[in-house]
Amino acid sequence: MAKVRDVTEVLENWSPLSIAEPWDNVGLITGDPDKKVATVLITLDVTDKTISNAIENQTSLIISHHPPILKPIKNFSGSAMSSRLIREAIKHNISIYALHTNLDQAPEGVSSALAGKLGLSSLSFLAPGTSGMVKFITYTPPEYTDSVREAAGSQGAGIIGEYSLCSFTSRGTGTYIPSSASAPYEGEPGKLSRAEEDRIEMIVSAPFAASVVEAAREAHPYDEMAYDLVPLSNAQMSFGYGAVGNLKEKMGTEQFSEHVSESLGMKILKISKGKSRYIQRVAVMGGSGRSYIDCAISCGAEVYVTGDLGHHDFLDYGESIMLIDASHRATELPVLEKIREQLLMSKWGKEYDITIDPGENVPTVFECHKTS
Repeated sequence: MAKVRDVTEVLENWSPLSIAEPWDNVGLITGDPDKKVATVLITLDVTDKTISNAIENQTSLIISHHPPILKPIKNFSGSAMSSRLIREAIKHNISIYALHTNLDQAPEGVSSALAGKLGLSSLSFLAPGTSGMVKFITYTPPEYTDSVREAAGSQGAGIIGEYSLCSFTSRGTGTYIPSSASAPYEGEPGKLSRAEEDRIEMIVSAPFAASVVEAAREAHPYDEMAYDLVPLSNAQMSFGYGAVGNLKEKMGTEQFSEHVSESLGMKILKISKGKSRYIQRVAVMGGSGRSYIDCAISCGAEVYVTGDLGHHDFLDYGESIMLIDASHRATELPVLEKIREQLLMSKWGKEYDITIDPGENVPTVFECHKTS
């Protein structure tokens, strides 16, 4: 039978934790990685109702898009929902795993699923990933270069696309004066020393940088290892936010609005007119996408479909591009089926029951009808 770690490995191969934002809380929140999995529940949010359903159906693992804990908390003894949910999950031996900003940026992730629901093709990222990478640099005696490089690589340094242990090495001369309390690899305390050294450079995802430094330090012969962590702004075309694609045929603005409503099951949409009478190139962002309106305009989209747009977004951009706020929840729901597909395609897919819990519509949509 599959274990929790087997299930999460499938998800992390598709949506790596390393591409999540530094402030995010992704991965296994509660539970034992070696626990056997019989039933899996997939949802957007872990709520009281989610936990109740999981208990009733003897669910082994809840996979949630939004982490039940996002802001740091000091204990789980209070009445706050996050504390209450974690206590119940632990009490009933339910594992909780979250894919959040890593799933937002993953290929075939949140926005890709939304684009597919709307029938878009020829997809590309609205905003390719640029954050979260640093360059690890250290200096080592030539005879230790390979062992230090391999130690850093064992913790995730040097991965570029389908290549691993990528590095660059250059040779030079280092200088230093050891103190009387030092234990130099070469040289004498109080005297200027010169040593032939290799400079090793490797890129690494920021969340793994501390582990890389520690592993390199363990393999390094110096009592004080000099190193640098340099933030990078390289565009990562393999992941990113949002999606841009094309409809098979042009639609009028009203026809497209109806198409969005029917595709996402939303009776009420917030819409601005925009400047185009017909729609073919479409930008989408599952969840909260107000920060990427300029990207949608610059990529030539006639319409931008997302959630959480504000009053001033419609005022400021409403004449430049057609905006459709289909709600945070509705634009993210399509990805739940994508998660299920990833699990079913794995070698473990037939070993556990997988259900989707769409959760509750928060906030509730209320339609007021005037009566005579």
